[in-house]
Amino acid sequence: MKKLFFIMAILMPVSVMACDICGCSASGYQLGILPQYHKNFIGLRYGYRQFKSTHPMELGNTSNHESREFYHTTELWGRWYATKRLQFFAFVPFQYFRREEGKSITTVSGLGDITLMANYTFIDNNWDLGKKWHHVFQAGGGVKLPTGRTGIPDEGGNIYQNFQPGSRSTDFVLNAVYTVRRGKWGINTDASYRINTTNKEEYRFGNRFNTSLRGFLYQPVSKTVALQPYAGLMYEHASGDHELHKTKEYTGGDMLHASVGADVYFKRFSAGIQAQVPVYQHLSAGYNKTYTRLSATVNFFF
Repeated sequence: MKKLFFIMAILMPVSVMACDICGCSASGYQLGILPQYHKNFIGLRYGYRQFKSTHPMELGNTSNHESREFYHTTELWGRWYATKRLQFFAFVPFQYFRREEGKSITTVSGLGDITLMANYTFIDNNWDLGKKWHHVFQAGGGVKLPTGRTGIPDEGGNIYQNFQPGSRSTDFVLNAVYTVRRGKWGINTDASYRINTTNKEEYRFGNRFNTSLRGFLYQPVSKTVALQPYAGLMYEHASGDHELHKTKEYTGGDMLHASVGADVYFKRFSAGIQAQVPVYQHLSAGYNKTYTRLSATVNFFF
């Protein structure tokens, strides 16, 4: 088998600013399992997330009440190999968010923050067909640029920074990916760390850590079609945010998701779907709750 797969993780710049409790306070965004790791590709993917936030009285509210946030991300992304071992990635997201609080409904949309990354392949024995075990180890990093739309107010004139397509900050990402496979079966593990900087409003989102472990099976169906189901776990941690160099209360948190999905591979195309179900979560000191995430991807290889 000539194909080997790997996972990378890049964390969204999300947390709480100007809003007492809002969704997405420790959320991450996962790329999924990529086929044909040695080929260039361009693709389109869609992700959906939902949160329920409780706004407690001690934060100045007249009574405890709830809001719901719905996050839709459609992203154009791609990979280009400059050399056999050096690859570049680009991610261009378009965001659509909806927030419901009582009878008030707020929607925002626009271009998100563009991310550019590079990975280097340090270990790769996939070309040696005599080996029973195949290993690939890649590591690298990148930068998230403040290209996203910001400053969009709600009906009351409030601007919730975590409810904006962009974060107004330039952030940096480090990642490492290891895949081992024998025959049709394989295991993939990865880790990613995002270092966030202070934006123009003197606000800094907490740094993000993301790691995952998945097992997969590559099963040819015909000469031109193959199916790959997979399942695993993903853990995310978000540190607390800072405003004017002071830690913000009710920010940051931890999540553990169980993931399951499947990809279908054709000659030059692949398509896949994935669901991530929360197993454990403690977000915004327990005032925030996330639900099952869904995603879908289509790629073209060249």
